[in-house]
Formats: sequence, structure tokens, C-alpha cells
Amino acid sequence: MPTIDCAVLIAAQELGLFEKHGVSVKLCREIGWATIREKLLHEELDAVHAHTSMAFSIHCGIGVVARPCVTGLVLSLNGSAITLSKELWDRGVRDAASLGRLIRKDRSNRVYTFGAVLDLSSQNFNLQKWLRSGGVDVARDVRIAVIPSSLIHESLRQGHLDGYCVAEPWNSAVALEGAGWIAATAAEIEPKHPEKILLVLQEFAEQREEEHVRMLAALIEASIFCDDRECRPELVRMLAHSQYFDVDPNILRNALIGPLETGHGQRSIDDFIIFHRGNANVPDQDKGRWAFEMIQSLEAPGVHPGFRRDVIGKVFREDIYHQAARLLEKTKQSEKPARPAGRAAAPLKAQSFPSGLRLPRVRQVATALAL
Repeated sequence: MPTIDCAVLIAAQELGLFEKHGVSVKLCREIGWATIREKLLHEELDAVHAHTSMAFSIHCGIGVVARPCVTGLVLSLNGSAITLSKELWDRGVRDAASLGRLIRKDRSNRVYTFGAVLDLSSQNFNLQKWLRSGGVDVARDVRIAVIPSSLIHESLRQGHLDGYCVAEPWNSAVALEGAGWIAATAAEIEPKHPEKILLVLQEFAEQREEEHVRMLAALIEASIFCDDRECRPELVRMLAHSQYFDVDPNILRNALIGPLETGHGQRSIDDFIIFHRGNANVPDQDKGRWAFEMIQSLEAPGVHPGFRRDVIGKVFREDIYHQAARLLEKTKQSEKPARPAGRAAAPLKAQSFPSGLRLPRVRQVATALAL
């Protein structure tokens, strides 16, 4: 979907990193998460930009036919926010507590409706957690509708939603035009949670191992670029292009560069989205457990017997990540220019990416970027 956690894929393409690492990748525009899921299952796509929950729903057959799948890369941490309507601000809502009081006051008159992008998503989880912190009974007091990321802000503009939780830039889009305001960020509600992953079928990871690892090496290098503050203006330029987001660059700049304009003042949030630092890309057991427990909190228990904790290590493959990281390091070592003995090497800037290196292409890998 057109959310800033797909930035690593776009950066890898625009910087020529896929080609540099010897793979030919085609980024495919898709209409929604369900389309991405189905095209992966039917092998119309080789790798997809996906919610962490999709790794378990596909592997365990939650709502779909089960197929073993793996992730060797976490694309981002955080990156979402909760946006509320201008009407709620005008009625005195300032936080979860004041929203809870208003909802309880109006309980006999109306049901407030909020949006999330996927049932089993961090957005739905964070939205419900935030509402509960204000004393809202999510099951009784409100309605939560599932709406695609690219349409959710328009639903609020048209008055169909009172608020939503979505990844950027669809919070900034509303806040900057004055139709709503950002009440809280995912970084504040559930700090450093895994947001999106690169997901492939297990069969692809095993049968096309070299291509998979090379692709991940390119994406790790792109994630370093995306996390470098000095590179963010160039990242904004890339994402704003008509073939990707096709929005005013200021909307993307709001969260990627900051300070974050909430619609009622500015805030500095350093960890609004994390692409690489702090081992963000590593699909370790802690991130897998977080996603597993998030699904448990949103899904009725006992419905899917295959959904067990021993699946975490089968899906979140830290070993594949480290294989790609070693390949990236080896590539960097081969790029270092010779220098006179005794002379210290100048530090490499994260935004410096060789443009002249061309490796032989291998079979094309189709990666979903749902826009």
C-alpha cells in the first residue's frame, strides 16, 4: 500500500541497488493487502511488502489456504498514527481520556466509527489499545471498519469516519489540510514494534536462495539510506514521484523529516519511523513474538490450531537476514578503494552509493508494492 514503510523498496529501485546486487526486480502496484496476499499465494508475485501478521496468517491458514512462508527482513518499525476528525476537536477531545468521556456521554445517541487498514494489523491493535486507555469498551462503544490505506483519509474527509489509525502519509494529509488532527503516534503507543516485513513463500526462499539473499542485501543497504537524516530530503523526492505516491512532498516531509505538524501544533518525534537503526531489520524472535501476541489479542482463541508459538522461528528467519548482511558487508569490502599504507580510511557516508557497478542479471523477481 502507499505507506512510507514501502520506502526501502522504492529507494532500492531508485538507487540502483537491486541491479548492483545482481538481481532484476520489478515493483508492482497493487490495490490492497488482500490482493498482495492472494498474488503471493498463487505465485503471481515472488516477494511482497506485508504486515507482520500476514506471515502468520498465510503460514497458518488464518482466513486463507495455508502455505509455508518466511521473512528474512523487517522493513520498518513504528510509522503509524491515530488521526481524529475536526468535529471531535471542536467538541473538546484532546486525548484518549477526553474521547472516552465523549463516547460514554453519547452512548445512547450515536456509535462512533473508526478505521483500520486490516483486521490483523498493528494499526487495529494500536487503535484499540489507545481507545481502551481512555476507558472505551471497544466491543460495545465503537465500530471499527476496515478500509484500504489510500482511501481511509478520504473516508474521514467525507464524514464517514470519526478517526483512524494508518501508516503515513495519510495522517499528515488530513492534518496539513485541517480536516483532522494527529492525536497519538504508534511510536508512543507501542514503541519500536515491527510494522512491515518482506515476505516470500518458503519454496521461493529455498529454490531461489541466491536471488532471495541478494535481494535482501540490496534492501538492507537501502534501509541504511532511508534511516539517514541527511538522505531524507532525497527520499521524499523519490516517494513523491507520480509512479509511487503522487502527493505533495510536504505531506511526506511532515513525518519523514519533521517536526510533525499534528494539525494543532508541532512535535518532534525522532522514532516516528525506524528503517534500520537498532537492529530494526533483523527478524528476530522478539519481533516475531510481538506479532504473534498481537494476533492473539485480535483473533478469537482456539480457532486456528496451527497457530502455535513454535511457528515463530519457522517464519521469522534471522539466519536468512544474517546471510544477506554478510553478503552486503562482503560487497562493501570489495568496493573500498586501495589506499597508501598507514593512512586511515575516510568514513563512508550512508548516502554514498556507487552508481557504476553492474553485475550480471539473474531471473527477475517481482515484488509487490501495493499502491
